[in-house]
Amino acid sequence: MTTHIERLIHQLDDSTGPSYDARAELIGIDSDAIHAVINGLPSLGGFGQLTAIEVFEEVADPRCGPALIALLRSDDSTVREWATMALASLKIDSAVEPVRRAYRACLERRRHRTGASRKASAGP
Repeated sequence: MTTHIERLIHQLDDSTGPSYDARAELIGIDSDAIHAVINGLPSLGGFGQLTAIEVFEEVADPRCGPALIALLRSDDSTVREWATMALASLKIDSAVEPVRRAYRACLERRRHRTGASRKASAGP
């Protein structure tokens, strides 16, 4: 079963269609697939991580909390946003402080980008 689940996890990254079937099958497997999905997250690209977040939300297994918290540090802003929403919908209490830190980091990135663009447009 593990090899089958691992194949499904790799399909989560395929945005041409197989990811939707893999997502549905992993949701059907339910909590038995969560550990493998968590372990497979680092090998997934942004699309696969978003699809994995959907699996986490549907299965609603609290073991996915730490993995979702780790996704708050993603370079992909959509992954960070979806992870935050999943943590909220799953009511993962241990996520409150990590979400605050992620929010502050987001504000800092925004300030940095805004400050850099203002300096560039100001000219010499």
